[in-house]
Amino acid sequence: MNFLLTLFFTFIFLALIFLVFVRVGTPVYRLEKQNLVSLLTLVVEGRATENDWQVFLGMPIRHDEQLEAIRRCCDDINEYEYIGGSGYLLTEKGIEDVKQLLAGLIGENK
Repeated sequence: MNFLLTLFFTFIFLALIFLVFVRVGTPVYRLEKQNLVSLLTLVVEGRATENDWQVFLGMPIRHDEQLEAIRRCCDDINEYEYIGGSGYLLTEKGIEDVKQLLAGLIGENK
């Protein structure tokens, strides 16, 4: 009898856990245009963290092809102009390239 009760409660517990996971779902990182404008502004101003920059570069943006193209451009800039450390993450040329991307994004928002 104890075995059946243990088996029953284990099944109930696992079913509840399964339902919680199904209802909660998988976390999604969804970058919007305004978030990208904020990040690129921080990069230009020298206030972006290395972590924010690397997460942005490492995560494909599947829901918006234009933002994905900008992310790829930033990845190319990062490959040649990255200096890291505290403050500015990119060389002056890299900052200028990011400013141009940022100007294009801001121009579209108006």
